[in-house]
Amino acid sequence: MKSLFRYEQKDSLLHRLDPRVKLFWLFGISVLSVVFGTPDLLAILFISTLPFWFVLKPSKSRIKAIIIIFMSVLLSFTISQALFYYWAKDPLFTLVPSSFPLVGPLTGGIYFYADGAVYGLYQSFRVMASLSAAMLVIATTHPGMLINAFVRFFEIRIAGKSYRIGIPYEIAFMVSSAVSFAPTMLEESGIILNAMQARGLELKGDIRRKAKALKYILVPLVVNILRAGRKLAIAADTRGFRANRHRTYVNELKLKRNDYIFLIYTILLTSGGLYLSYIGFGGTVPV
Repeated sequence: MKSLFRYEQKDSLLHRLDPRVKLFWLFGISVLSVVFGTPDLLAILFISTLPFWFVLKPSKSRIKAIIIIFMSVLLSFTISQALFYYWAKDPLFTLVPSSFPLVGPLTGGIYFYADGAVYGLYQSFRVMASLSAAMLVIATTHPGMLINAFVRFFEIRIAGKSYRIGIPYEIAFMVSSAVSFAPTMLEESGIILNAMQARGLELKGDIRRKAKALKYILVPLVVNILRAGRKLAIAADTRGFRANRHRTYVNELKLKRNDYIFLIYTILLTSGGLYLSYIGFGGTVPV
């Protein structure tokens, strides 16, 4: 799972795109995943992100992690809506009857609804579309370039002076660091787990044993994360972090032909989706 949050260094078409264009595409996908309300459009929106994975040609570990994430989202939405669908009519079958002691009177019975399962299925496409686009941006954008994109999203000229519009550098650095800390946490937890098992820690058994073993893992994990954060803070201070308000950059962001093509595609996709939503394909309605 740690491969999901790592930048994958390659020389693909997506890697060569300007990070600002990719962020704009991610924003467009996220907006459309909210405004679309029909199963067909939501499925098409999710499928529109899949060809970019074929362009990227990710590693086997990343493919496995992506499949696990998508299947988890799909199953969780489908099962939850199948059991608790608000507009449900006739249940397909009964899981817990209303006469069952304690649970039955409290819930009125738990039933499985076919229309709720279908509703949850296409609602999962909302999450998977945005999630797929976000993972593509992370996999194809170097953290340093991602910070540059956040800080210098676009530039305007007023009275002969250039003004760069974006979020403060501190916030961009914080977001990038948070994303990079995710694989570090997974690596540290794996190392600690192996070390504890080598020392005789048993994870098999009842819930009490597993809960007791969890505290032996969490404490060193938190300590190691705090140490890593302190090292990062020291490294930032030694390199003059926030020493000068007007920073200079080695790599200047400039749009190229492929960037403009991808930008036009994103504008057409987003505007077309918003128009479809405006004429009646938006909003979430019962199936």
